[in-house]
Amino acid sequence: MTRTCRVPLLIALQCALLAARGELLAAPGADRAGIAAARHVLERVLGPRASSFDLRIMPARDSLDLFEVEASGGRVSVRGTSPVALVRGSYTYLRSACHCMVSWSGTHIDLPGVLPAMARVHVQTPYRFRQYFNICAFGYTTVWWDWGRWEREIDWMALHGINMPLAMVGQTGVWQRVWESFGIPRDSVRTFFVGPAFLPWHWMGNINRHEGPLPQAWIDRQEQLQKKILGRMRELGMTPVVPAFSGFVPEAFRRRYPAERVSEHAHWSSLPDSDRTFALVPGSSMFQQIGERFIAAYRRTFGPCSYYLADSFNELDVPVSADHRYDELASYGEAVYQSIRRGDPDGVWVMQGWLFSNAAAFWDSASTRALLSRVPDDRMMILDLANEQFHGWKVHRGFYGKKWIYSIIHNFGGNTPLRGNLQFIASDPPKALRDSCRGNLAGFGLSPEGVENNEVVYELLTDMGWQSAPLDLQAWLHDYCRARYGQVTPGVGRAWQLLNDAVYAGTKGHHTLFAFQHRPSLAPAGEVFTDARVDEALDLMLADAGRYTGSPLFTSDLVDVAAYAIGNRIDRLLLDACRAHTASEPALRDSLAGCADGLMRSLDAIMRVRGDERLERWIAMARAEGTSDAERNFLERNARRQISVWGGPDLHDYAAKLWSGMVRDFYAGRWRLFFSLLRQGVPAGDIQERLRVWEEDWGAGTGLSAPDSVRDPAAAIRALTSGEKTYLQH
Repeated sequence: MTRTCRVPLLIALQCALLAARGELLAAPGADRAGIAAARHVLERVLGPRASSFDLRIMPARDSLDLFEVEASGGRVSVRGTSPVALVRGSYTYLRSACHCMVSWSGTHIDLPGVLPAMARVHVQTPYRFRQYFNICAFGYTTVWWDWGRWEREIDWMALHGINMPLAMVGQTGVWQRVWESFGIPRDSVRTFFVGPAFLPWHWMGNINRHEGPLPQAWIDRQEQLQKKILGRMRELGMTPVVPAFSGFVPEAFRRRYPAERVSEHAHWSSLPDSDRTFALVPGSSMFQQIGERFIAAYRRTFGPCSYYLADSFNELDVPVSADHRYDELASYGEAVYQSIRRGDPDGVWVMQGWLFSNAAAFWDSASTRALLSRVPDDRMMILDLANEQFHGWKVHRGFYGKKWIYSIIHNFGGNTPLRGNLQFIASDPPKALRDSCRGNLAGFGLSPEGVENNEVVYELLTDMGWQSAPLDLQAWLHDYCRARYGQVTPGVGRAWQLLNDAVYAGTKGHHTLFAFQHRPSLAPAGEVFTDARVDEALDLMLADAGRYTGSPLFTSDLVDVAAYAIGNRIDRLLLDACRAHTASEPALRDSLAGCADGLMRSLDAIMRVRGDERLERWIAMARAEGTSDAERNFLERNARRQISVWGGPDLHDYAAKLWSGMVRDFYAGRWRLFFSLLRQGVPAGDIQERLRVWEEDWGAGTGLSAPDSVRDPAAAIRALTSGEKTYLQH
């Protein structure tokens, strides 16, 4: 049998098996494919128990997804308007009736022999789109993901009801071919591209060349990966948002086309002049030609698309004149839109709305109206990213008729310490649905710069994508814990109330790092603050830990809460050591610094319990993308530098992660150097330069020191917080 014959036969056999359960009888072809895609998600999550779910597609109402789910006699009936609605309905049953959970750090799936009955539940989302990702996440989190990790993430999206993910992977190969078609040599194009971990900021026009050039093998593999990603998203009926042309061109373009008007953008985040970017002005005769050619090439490579992301002014000065400001802004908007329309007459321009918050002084009502004025209302979508900090849609009156998505960033740089504002998330989005300024509100989004952290925040965010009214947060938290752990003891229930009050009741600004994660100084300060309620929550969780020995998700959360409490102890020790130095008490300084160093080593061992919070994982994923030792070392450098020095004086420690490996090798190592230089009497200015050089060397290095490990996480944390040190297994 040939391979070509085998694939259709396998599909026919799958469909026959589903039809035997009555799921595909009389279903149209598209419905059969959608049901099969939804079932495959359940099979990957539940294994053979997925056969207890009967799935049917039902007609949509008002273009809004809905599902109905009920269970009796050990079978679960799910009807939904799309494959995503079917999977979301199934997950609603799993969480509500079976107390199960699927999260980034693991799953809790413990199904009884006979699935429990459940009365019919009918849920309709108030949003046409449930959007996911910030473009920065393709640097801070997903950059090294292989297909296996992407497959799990797309399953997670479907289970959580997401139908509009950003899909930015693999575009560099298309750009390479487009620029070559305009006569730009391949070598010039490759040096135009930045390193893999920094691509999102290249796409947004912030940087060129930085930590590049890209290996050709990496470019080619990413293109193949994107074909799988888009294929799976489309199978599930998702609407991926793909890239478009924002106006940024290679430096070599200026030499090839000297008559074209190009503006320069230099020193973004104080990066060197060599990283500067170049953008065509909207009146350029080639602006729309380039955009059209890119979209045509993209569609030839990856298939049909509808929504295209283009951000022209992300944290950049807008090159308009004082006298013609509004007309020039209108020309920019028109040029981007027309370049999309020419490549796809039905295309919709998607733009992140971060600029309206980040540069609010420039983007007043008149300027924003001008930018949007020449784009048809139904051909534009604005992702209003940071509603937890800035209601752009209120300032700009629902974006003057354009479609827009209410979204929350929550996480900047992929920072991992506990943070969020659960009450805001549970109550604010429904207010927008009822507000007279809501305009053409089309969706709800979660737009973190990094994921795989603070899972309670994202479970709640995805629930709000299906909610028209505020949630009772206390009841929701209880149900969340039961689904996550399988049970809620009184102590753990109380611990989560304390955590909600202490760390999940505010935004704490853009950046959330401990002082020990920042570059050392004599006045160490962080954004994670001491709160006695966290210590109390930790004590309660430790007291009940014996009742959760079979729960890996409980262990994950226990480690994160312990890291918060221990991190604050480290910060206090470092502050006291610095005060002792200022007070000319070197013996006390060295004693306190030694205690802080030991505590960091202990924290590192505890963090290592979580396999997803290890620097070695991040580096291993990066190196796995290489095809030679030189390439693997290059990719490791990208991985290390992004989470440490990043580049320039402003962004060091921005993407800092509280991971095992980072704590013992980078943070602790940097503080050891700092105190060593203090003991030597090195002047303050020289100390900072020596630290900077040390960071650069670390970022260019390879390999990690040998870790410590713990036998029993709860016992280790209990021993550490009570002052004992005997729990380490070397």
